[in-house]
Amino acid sequence: MDVMVDANRKMQLEKLLRDRDIEFEVTTEGSRNKSPINILGPRPKSPKRFDWRDFYPLNVIYNFMDNLEVQYPSSCTVSSIGQSVEGRDIKMLKISNSHAGNTGVWIDGGIHAREWITISVVTYIADQFARNLDNLPEYITNKDWYFLPVVNPDGYHFSYSSERMWRKNRARVGGTIFGVDLNRNFGYSWGRGGLEHTSDDPSHINFRGPEPFSEPETAAIKDFILYSGTRFKIFLTFHSHSEVITFPWCFAADPCADYVSLLEGATIMSKAIYNVNGRMYKVGNFKDLMYFATGTSIDWSYGTARIPFSYLIELRSRQHKFLLPKEEILDCCKEILNGVKSLAEFVDKKKCLNCTLFYSKNC
Repeated sequence: MDVMVDANRKMQLEKLLRDRDIEFEVTTEGSRNKSPINILGPRPKSPKRFDWRDFYPLNVIYNFMDNLEVQYPSSCTVSSIGQSVEGRDIKMLKISNSHAGNTGVWIDGGIHAREWITISVVTYIADQFARNLDNLPEYITNKDWYFLPVVNPDGYHFSYSSERMWRKNRARVGGTIFGVDLNRNFGYSWGRGGLEHTSDDPSHINFRGPEPFSEPETAAIKDFILYSGTRFKIFLTFHSHSEVITFPWCFAADPCADYVSLLEGATIMSKAIYNVNGRMYKVGNFKDLMYFATGTSIDWSYGTARIPFSYLIELRSRQHKFLLPKEEILDCCKEILNGVKSLAEFVDKKKCLNCTLFYSKNC
């Protein structure tokens, strides 16, 4: 299309189009105050290779998931567990050998749109498991792995294409897009406490929404976990950028009933992460290491869904905050993969120890 641009805005528009890889040409000169620009459209791009050396747009992430299903149809299944506020699929990848006795592991990322490294980590773990499932130890293969790399597809798309620091989803309140903080929208202890916990102000960064599970993204997770029939034993949700491994409670200072087991599992993960790159992750309950928060996914997964090993892991990096350099993506992915494997092994050993203690044959 042809557009006429004020002369003093011409260079600004040219830079805008170049930054977005949109081809254009300045046609014949217009008046002294106007310049005609012919916008030709986006340049054709060769598809990006998913190699964890960059951050990728939503369509590339979803294509990656679909390709895993095509390459490994006997173990990988991609499905949509719902649609976002703006109608995008909320895509989940299941990796399983389909053994009847398997327990479930839930792993998600991207609940906060600006935390791009979380999506990289979830997709990397999924890729490693899909490609090597036949050669992985039993404490991996005796579980059904559910990966939801982008809990918040609308927010991520907006962060990637327009506003890098966007955090919430893209919900409208009174016709205006304020967004809801999805990690304040879960039903356990929703809305309790003051502003340090959550907010009822739509313009606040921690706006909890009008009611628990008001958002289709959180409702989709709730419905799948509660009604899929899967016996989930592990729930991992990834955030950034504090480099900590936390567990319930977020809404209270009191320790949860399984504090000792959760602390032990977190410590084992932290050691495994350290063994890869020498990166030290602190461990503890969420409130002690971070702050009070209500309506969080791990309080819900532990308190309502009764998933015993529920963790919120804050990834790299304290130094770069949300703007993690691309050069650190693979290192972060590899260290967290080792941490997740170590947790899976610990959970199995813990289960077997309990069976021994209580003389049960149902290990």
